[in-house]
Order: sequence, then C-alpha cells, then structure tokens
Amino acid sequence: MMGALRRTLYAAGAALLALALAFHLGQRRARARQRAAEDAAYRKTRERIDHAPVSRGDAADDAAWLRERAARGGL
Repeated sequence: MMGALRRTLYAAGAALLALALAFHLGQRRARARQRAAEDAAYRKTRERIDHAPVSRGDAADDAAWLRERAARGGL
C-alpha cells in the first residue's frame, strides 16, 4: 500500500515539475521574443533618426533652428 502511494506521489511531483519547467521555458521564450521586437523597433527608429533630412549643412543654421524650436516648446 505504501509503495503504491509513494509511486503516485512521485508521479504527481514529476508531473508538477514538468509543468513548472514548461511554464518557465515559455516565459523565457516570450521575454526573448519581446526583447527582439524591442530591439528591431529601436533599430528602425534609430535609422529614421540618423537619416532624417533636418540639417541645412551649416552648423550655425542648425543651432539657430534648434534654439527657435526650443523657444516654441518643440523640444
């Protein structure tokens, strides 16, 4: 009787451990996918920023434009 009970408890413990492991691995995979999506979005945004046509070719003009924009509350 005790042997059957012990085997049943071991089987239930193994099943619970397998479920916990599956949950943990799923969470880990979800975090990795989320991180990859965030990285891709960041790269895309960074590309748009780096290739934005905002410079007029003259640093003094760019600085004046930034000061005007800041004065209007644009920054």
